[in-house]
This record gives sequence, structure tokens and C-alpha cells, in this order.
Amino acid sequence: MFRNRSTIKTIASIIIVLLLLFPSFGEREQHTVHGEKKKSLESEVNIKELETSIIDIINWKKSQNEPYANILFTNDFLENAGDSSTDWYVLGLGRAGLEDDFASYLAVIKDTVEKRYQTDEKLSTSKATEWHRISLAILSAGGDPTNVGTDDNGDVIDLIADGTYNRGDTTRALGSQGINGWIWGLITLDSLRYNVPDNAVETRNSMIEEILRAQLEDGGFSLNTHEKDSNVDLTAMAIQALAPYYNSEETYTYEQISTDKKVTKKVRDVVDEALQLLSELQLDDGDYELTGLSNVESTAQVTVALTALGIDPLQDERFIKNGNTLLDAVLRYQMPDGGFIHSGTLDEENDYADPNESNSMASEQVLYTFISLYRLYDEKRVLYDFRKEMSDEVVQKVNDASEAIEQLPDKTTSANEDQVEKAFQLYEDVPISERSYVYNYSNLADAMETLKIDNSSEYLAEHIGENDKGNGNNIALFTKTDSASSDEAFTKEDKVKVDELLAEKVSTEFYVEVVTFLDKLYHEDTEQIYKKTIPKLEEKKKEIEEIEEDLEQLNQKILDDLYPFNDISTEDKEVVDEVIERYETLTSYDQEKIQGYEDVEKAAIQINNLTRAKYIAVSIIIIVVGAGVLLVIRYRKRKQETRHQKMLDYED
Repeated sequence: MFRNRSTIKTIASIIIVLLLLFPSFGEREQHTVHGEKKKSLESEVNIKELETSIIDIINWKKSQNEPYANILFTNDFLENAGDSSTDWYVLGLGRAGLEDDFASYLAVIKDTVEKRYQTDEKLSTSKATEWHRISLAILSAGGDPTNVGTDDNGDVIDLIADGTYNRGDTTRALGSQGINGWIWGLITLDSLRYNVPDNAVETRNSMIEEILRAQLEDGGFSLNTHEKDSNVDLTAMAIQALAPYYNSEETYTYEQISTDKKVTKKVRDVVDEALQLLSELQLDDGDYELTGLSNVESTAQVTVALTALGIDPLQDERFIKNGNTLLDAVLRYQMPDGGFIHSGTLDEENDYADPNESNSMASEQVLYTFISLYRLYDEKRVLYDFRKEMSDEVVQKVNDASEAIEQLPDKTTSANEDQVEKAFQLYEDVPISERSYVYNYSNLADAMETLKIDNSSEYLAEHIGENDKGNGNNIALFTKTDSASSDEAFTKEDKVKVDELLAEKVSTEFYVEVVTFLDKLYHEDTEQIYKKTIPKLEEKKKEIEEIEEDLEQLNQKILDDLYPFNDISTEDKEVVDEVIERYETLTSYDQEKIQGYEDVEKAAIQINNLTRAKYIAVSIIIIVVGAGVLLVIRYRKRKQETRHQKMLDYED
């Protein structure tokens, strides 16, 4: 199914030769998604390269799970559901439509969210992005983030409401995290084009305006709104959030934080300024820097931003430097094992990012970047749009509007007024929620402004909402069939597995399986005979949670009572003995979760040596003292004998 790399390189070499011999052959054709233009041969080759690279990254990540290298969603992997190290890979696989155990992920993330909602912080007080990342991962797994279990009051947990438009009621305000909260809150809100209730704390427009207010003087964005220079990653992410509103004619009047000046702009104005900056910041080799260091993540985020606007980064001259594209730059970071490094230079601020070893964070970002680019070429919805793909009827309307706009002359005059008005009518025929997919609309808007034609198109932020709830929709990009979903029904085969599971010694190793089976059994359509198994599994789950708590306490005891190990003394013997005793009761799987246990063993040896040395020292002291006492006794005895002898001699 996948093209061999050597074949790809051969084709690429032929293309390069043709480009050199026949310059006109290489003229770049503007790629319009949902349009009827035929993709260039270059794009056809690149889409196969992307497919190969996507599979390579996933295979590399699977190889980290040995001996279960044939799957990614292993118990070890799923135990970290709700953490960025897991969630972004779930998003990648889901958006590619690749099969894995998504049902188990949804079961575990539900259990994780319910537990964390029992705390005051819920998911996180300081990071609104916890809600956003988890919501996107749930959608990628085919789940519904507006219905993720229940809280202590029996209320349904709605991560969309709690994490976006009602974040201020849930915990701290959406913007308390800074621009990151606004950006990812808006991305998440638009992931299924969720409706915003009238009494919400935030609206789409309030989120949009907060992002616009944070723009720096150079046109970009940064974590610190008072900085002079923009951050490439944040600028790209801001574009991703604003992309659905690029075609909106709504103007915003606000005070720009960095300048304290009141400005009036459309989203399109801000995005264009940010794009111009990103074009200027691109290096000659096609790459990007962050704090002076070239890195793959910055280049990846820019690529996602362009695809969100329907811009082909391999053909748009603004993002090609010295013949080097963003894809060229990203591929330089790929390692022979299929993964990607963070940077070719050791990053002192990220010492975990070895320039000689594939990095999980770098690889996850490249994974979804390649998927976003693939979706662009394959004429699918953008990366963070989880709605069902457009119907043929809607696609045709998008195509008709795009074609009509494309045929407008570069310089419009009164003679073209009818043509412009017809193009505008076709644009208005496109459903409001899909108008962001008419990627060349700005050309129409410019033509209408030139001809003074009234642009009566509806403001997108006010009408883009479609859904109150729903599951994420993903299709298999490579096989062109709907992605298979795991069977949620509890079966006889499951019952056999559960019986075997219940017979096993309690261990966190079985947490994922227990939670997954319970999730299946909780469904209303589960046969009554199987529901008798629920109490047994719930008891097993409770025992596993007690083990988890014990592991956490044990790790904390090591950290609090024994660290640093260089200061270990015989006074620590009781603690060390307790840790070892508790460790030996654990299964080998759980023992692996005890951090720094090798140091505990070394500490035990050190204490034994210190104790032995102490005993030896005491023994030596006793011997020396004893010998001294004997010498004194002997000396006194001799003295007495001598004195006695002298007395006898005197008497004689």
C-alpha cells in the first residue's frame, strides 16, 4: 500500500532534472482544496512521502512499547491518558483514521477525568489547555467531550463548557494562562463548531478579540504581550485559532496591549500581518528558530497554520526560501528509526532533547503536522475540524464559489461587476459554517471593495455554531474507508478474559483492562447475565487504585525521607527497611514504577556497611579496653607479688 522510499527518491530526482531542463515544467500551480484543479505531479509524490513518514513515526513510537510493538495503545501508554505524552498521539492516529484501541482510551480518559474532577483543581486550575488537549483527543478517539462521565454531584462532565466558554465559572478565567488559553479555547470551541449559550462567560467574539489584542507591533504573537519580538510557535498557533474567521467581514475595535493604542481591524488583517512576519522570519534553509535555535516544532506549527488557511506551503512562494520548503526543513530532523529530533543542536533549556536520539514531543508534533498537510492534499477538513466531511452537495457549492472567484481578473473594473456579483452570490450559497473552506474569498472581497459593491455576508463568529454535542468524526486517510471503531458490546469472549483477569494478583498492570471492561458493562444494552460481573470488577478496580495510592506514597517517602542519597546514615535504616519490605510485596510490573529504587538498594548496602563498620569499631574498642584492663590487672598482680616477695626477703 505504501510506496518504497527508493521509488520516491527516483521520481523526485526525475522531477528535479526536468525542472532544470524545462523551467516551464516546474511552474507552480495554486492548489485549491475542493476545487477541480488537478494536483501537480509534485503534490502527488509528496502525498505518498507524507504517508510513508506518518507510518514511520507511528512505528517508531510503537517500538518504544516493546514487546508490544504491533500496537501503540498498550497498557503503559494508556495509563498516561490525560497527559500530553499520550493525548497528542491519540489525536494523530485519530486524524489519520488509523485503527487502534480507541475504546480503551475513552474508557481510561473517562475514569481519569472523573477522578480529577473530585479535586478542587479538577483538571488544572492554572492550565486551561488541559481541558482543550483532552477534548481534542477525545474527539480524535471518536468520543464526545461534552459527556465524559459524571462528577460527585451526578452531573455530566462537559469539558467544552467547562474548558472554553464557561471556564471562568469552572475555575480561573480562560485568559489566566495567557494567550495560550484564548488560542486553544477557540480552537477547541470550533472543533465541532459548538454553540455558545446566551449566558456564557465568554463568546467567540470575546475570545477572538482577546487574541487580536495580544498582537505585537511586529505583527506576531508571544506568551508575553509586552515583548518586542514575536514567538514563531505562538504566532502560528494564533493563526490556527483565527483561521475559521479569515473570511469574516466583521471589524473589531480594541486596545492593543503592546502599544496601548486603539485599533480597528478584521481578523483577516491580523492574520495577513502574522503571515507576513512568518515569511520574513523563515530561514534560508526553510526552517525556523526559537530563541536562536533552529527546531522542528516551530517549523511544524507554521505548516499547520498554513494548512488551516488552505495554503499549500510547498507551492506558496512566500514560504519557499532558496528553493527550500517547510517540508524540506522538517524532514531534515528525521532519524533513521522514523522518529524526529527536537533540534540538531543540544538545547540547554531542554536537556531531555538529545540531538542524536528521536524525541517523543518533536515526533508527535511532526505527526499531526504531516496529517494536516495530507488532509489538505486529500481535500479533507482541516486538522482541528472534527465534523463529518462535507456532503457532495456542499462540496460542489464550495467548488463553484472557488472557481468563480478564481476566474475573476487580477484588476477588476466596472466591466466585471456582473461577474463579481455572481461570484458573491455563489459564495453566499455556501453554508455559513463552511465558508472558511472558500480559501480564495479574500480576492472576491478585494474586488467588491474596489467596485464599491456592498458586502452583505453574515459575520461568521455569530453564525458558525452548529452543535451542542456530538462525537468526533475521523476517516481512514490511507485506505479511503471509514475508520473501524472498537466493539462496545460486552461479549462471551470478554467474560472469559474477565474471569482470567479476576484470578490475577492485584496489580496496576490490569488497570486499563478493568476500566475498559467496566465501561462496556455499564452500557444499557449489556445482557443482565453479564452485569453480575460488575461488582467483582469494581472491587478489583478499587484494589488497583489502592496499589496506585501505595505506589505514590512509596515514591513520596523515598523523595522526602531518603533524598539526597549521599546523606544516608544508619539513622535511615528503619525507613530503608520499610521501603524494601513494601517493594518486595509488589508485582514486577508495579516495582518498575518505584522511582530510584536502585539507589534505595545502594542505601541499604551503605547502611549495612556503616553498621558493620560500627560493630567492628565497637569490637575493637572492647578488645582494646579489655586488653588494657588485663594488662592493668596483671601489672597490679605482679606488683603485689613483688612487694610480697620483698616482705618475705625482709623477714628472712
